[in-house]
Amino acid sequence: MKTKLMRATGAILFMLTTFSVTAGGLQVTDPWVRTAPPNAPALAAFMKLENHTGTELSIVDARTSLAVDHVELHRTTMVDGIMKMTPQTAIPVAAHSATLLKPGSWHIMLISPQKVPLAGESVELTLILSDGSEQKVVAIVRQGKMMMNN
Repeated sequence: MKTKLMRATGAILFMLTTFSVTAGGLQVTDPWVRTAPPNAPALAAFMKLENHTGTELSIVDARTSLAVDHVELHRTTMVDGIMKMTPQTAIPVAAHSATLLKPGSWHIMLISPQKVPLAGESVELTLILSDGSEQKVVAIVRQGKMMMNN
């Protein structure tokens, strides 16, 4: 019974987060965090960012309700035939354009979580934008592939 209730709650939260959230001209769609083993040193968050303004916006920082050491903005790129993940100072979203945070590309790292959330649970994130605004999103924990083509 308890498992069915958890699954139903997770399904409802997932449906709610598949809708988008818009603030300050930035629309966030489908935020999610990839599942990980209980001892994972980091978690990754992904989403689609759409800029509906006439000027470039960037995510310049992020916070989470999850107990972690810190949050980092990252990008994975191919360097000399090797995939390399590099911290970034910002994740840009060009004017009237979109940036997809996905495995093997742009993403938000949640470093050293005290407790790794289970599939179906949610993680609150606050995105801090280059224009000074903040946007809160709820990301559902779900399975995902490790890398995808950019």
